Amino acid sequence: MAILERKIIHNMTTLCSHVPYPQFVLPRHKHPEYEIMVFNQGSGKQFVGEGVADYRESDLALIGSNVPHLHLCNTKLKNSPETEISGGDTLQFLPEIFPLNMEKLPDYRDIYELLYKSQYGIRFYDKELYFEIKQMIQEINGLEFTARLIHLFRILEKLSQCKRTKLLSDTAYNSSNIVNELNEPINKVYAYLFNHFKDKITLKEVANYVNQNPSALCRSFKQKTDKSIFQCLAEIRIEHACKLLSYSNLTVSQVAYESGYNNIPYFIKQFYTITNRNPKEYREQINA
Repeated sequence: MAILERKIIHNMTTLCSHVPYPQFVLPRHKHPEYEIMVFNQGSGKQFVGEGVADYRESDLALIGSNVPHLHLCNTKLKNSPETEISGGDTLQFLPEIFPLNMEKLPDYRDIYELLYKSQYGIRFYDKELYFEIKQMIQEINGLEFTARLIHLFRILEKLSQCKRTKLLSDTAYNSSNIVNELNEPINKVYAYLFNHFKDKITLKEVANYVNQNPSALCRSFKQKTDKSIFQCLAEIRIEHACKLLSYSNLTVSQVAYESGYNNIPYFIKQFYTITNRNPKEYREQINA
């Protein structure tokens, strides 16, 4: 299943950025940066790699480089009339900050082990640490160059010393998950599909977005992915539907609508084509 390749734009003087998320709205995505996430408000499910865990205010997590992740708010999952918003602050930093062969350098032992474990996703259960890291992330905005780098290392050192942790996924992700940049137009198509999968999408809209002829784009996409653009769109929609069926109490009709389908029979048909089960059977088997 394709995953949105997110491009994070850093200031030209740093490879480490504080990025606030007042509300979680991104689909399942990944990026080369490691990500320290502090959950400031709301509650829901955090999907990291192949794992899933509840999140709530004052939780803290570290997600490895190119590890797929997604946050879904409980308001959406529980079909609640309330309008609770989930959001947080992140510190995102590129692997290039660290020396090559870091595992062989004793001074980096604790940080190396922490970053290695982050490929599984790490949750930290320490409320005092949460407030400390949250404050340190805010402080990094006023630092530059070496001072900023030293501050990042202090944050990582504090995380490495936490004893109450949990790995979120059974599978470790690594740099082999990076999509070849030579396929940049293909990445843009995926990005468009992920960002608009709940909308009615036309080939002309996608082609305009990547600035290519529609017929040529279809041929190129099929050649490089062995799938059509709309086959990929269906897979993205059904993957989202599977998460809602697994972790929410939405009805099948509501799941269909939230996944980009206004025609329920067509949703059920596509769901069966991709999963070899209908939505009701899928939910029953998952919850058995």
